[in-house]
Amino acid sequence: MTPTPLGVLRHYWRVARVQPIQLFVPLGLSVLSAACEAASFALLIPLTKSIGRNSLEALETSPALAWIARALPEEVRDAESRVIALILIVLGLIIAARSGKLLLDYARAVYVASRTERYRVDVGAETFRRVLSFGRQYFDRKAIGTIDAEIGWSSSVIRILLAAEECIRYTLFLAVKAVVMLAISLPLAIAFTCTLPFVSWFMRWIDARVGRIAVESMEADRKVRSRILDILGSIPLVKVNSQEREAASTYIDALHEAKDITIRRDRVTSSRYPIEEIFILLTMLLVQAAVMVSAGSFSPGDLVGFAAFLFIVQQALPDFRYLSQFRLQIAEEWPRLRALAGLFSDEDKCIVPSGPRPFTPPTRGIEIRDLTFAYQPGVPVLHDVRATIDAGKVTAIVGYSGAGKTSLVDLIARLYDCPAGTIRVDGVDIREFATDSLHARMALVSQDVWLLNRSLRDNLTFGLDRAVSDDDLLEALGDVELRPFFDGLREGFDTNIGDRGVRLSGGQRQRVALARALLRDPDILILDEATSALDSVIEQRVARAIQRRAAGRTLIVIAHRLSSIRDADTILVMDNGRIVEQGSWESLLQRGGLLQRLHAAQASEPTDAPSATRT
Repeated sequence: MTPTPLGVLRHYWRVARVQPIQLFVPLGLSVLSAACEAASFALLIPLTKSIGRNSLEALETSPALAWIARALPEEVRDAESRVIALILIVLGLIIAARSGKLLLDYARAVYVASRTERYRVDVGAETFRRVLSFGRQYFDRKAIGTIDAEIGWSSSVIRILLAAEECIRYTLFLAVKAVVMLAISLPLAIAFTCTLPFVSWFMRWIDARVGRIAVESMEADRKVRSRILDILGSIPLVKVNSQEREAASTYIDALHEAKDITIRRDRVTSSRYPIEEIFILLTMLLVQAAVMVSAGSFSPGDLVGFAAFLFIVQQALPDFRYLSQFRLQIAEEWPRLRALAGLFSDEDKCIVPSGPRPFTPPTRGIEIRDLTFAYQPGVPVLHDVRATIDAGKVTAIVGYSGAGKTSLVDLIARLYDCPAGTIRVDGVDIREFATDSLHARMALVSQDVWLLNRSLRDNLTFGLDRAVSDDDLLEALGDVELRPFFDGLREGFDTNIGDRGVRLSGGQRQRVALARALLRDPDILILDEATSALDSVIEQRVARAIQRRAAGRTLIVIAHRLSSIRDADTILVMDNGRIVEQGSWESLLQRGGLLQRLHAAQASEPTDAPSATRT
């Protein structure tokens, strides 16, 4: 069942360890900031009225300022001096209140930034951990760019929190200004207050349209990220086919699509604020005109009061604008949050379950019973596979390309989930073992070498939970015939090997992966055409070193070159997802089956490359 967006929000709050005090601190600072703003406006009201009446005596009679007038020293005797002193004090208090507001806003911003970044780390880490828990089959189906975009959408959780806090903050500021408006003009304040809900209701169609555009924006974001990673991950293919222009054009097309969506969104959202402000100001003008007409006369003080009211309205409109923006932001972020909620559903995630039992080295072997497996429903790649892989022995798996060899060893390695009871280790269902315990005692080297854009040391020790000395690293490199290469490295083990090991040759990449596997000292070592990029001489040397290091361990080898598996204890021959033969090298050749045909085909292949002549 897919969680709801609200359920995902609650989950992330638990993950980020959100405490009430962490929300109340910025709220309290916002209240104090609003109080300072209220004080500055409260001091401004009598000053404005005095100017409107062309008399400063109102300053002394104002309830807000009477205490200041009484506190003035007796030395200020004449009325003019008292008024000047009072004006200076009022201005000083207004500046102090305004400064206090700014300082409180700064303290709040610093606190929120520190707290929010901690939330952002926790939310991002939780999302990434969740994605890493998905099975490999999920990553086979989904584009990396799409996954990358969805991980980035976890920041929507933070943006919604910040938007909600800002909404509360600006609501407080708006309430303060509403009180000031009431003090200046009751009719105008009532008109302003009644206008705001009507304007919000009138703008609902914009919010709905922004929500629809946000969904389009999500898809455009996915497409842009997918195009970037697809192109960058295939640079050799792009270069060798001189497809730089076409690749750039493909990416630019995605950018233009995203641009058009962004322009449409900005065009819609930008139209809201001018419409709101013009509507509110026109309403205020009409109400003031009605008040003046009903009174039958007006004075300069009325105009000053109206000007002061408009000044407060201008101060209040940005606050109301943010409240409107909050609704737009929710409309934009909610589709992303809904997509993020999909990550927390186990449906189609192909999660490989981890069992409760710690893995122990096999003493009898691995038994495969009636194993049928399909990547897509209804299209099995393995059919009723039955075999036994003896512990401490060398088992080779051979067959035509697409016969299911890699699928079989990937299931043994728990990269994919197998049906219950179909793979057993010493009689125990492999699904009962904890995957981290199993993988700690297993190593897999594939023909698709997995290397990181890090140093040689980091790649050799990746996944190890123990410290490895330089001597052990050098021994492993020597076993895979990489010692001469290492001696030529200026930075030694700190040499960065580039993205996916691009700074190494194909054979060097495979040997680094082999050295990494040997350093794990595994109980089960799986080699899936792990020496396919090596020449025959180096391959034989590396094979002997592996057999020496893996003596007494369970070794499973998939090999294209049949000459490299002559000494295997057992050979499994696969064809169309089934094991059609199994036995020793000699017995299978004498049988005259598929292995004999594969051997004959390889024996007839030319060993010398055709020469090239220049004419």
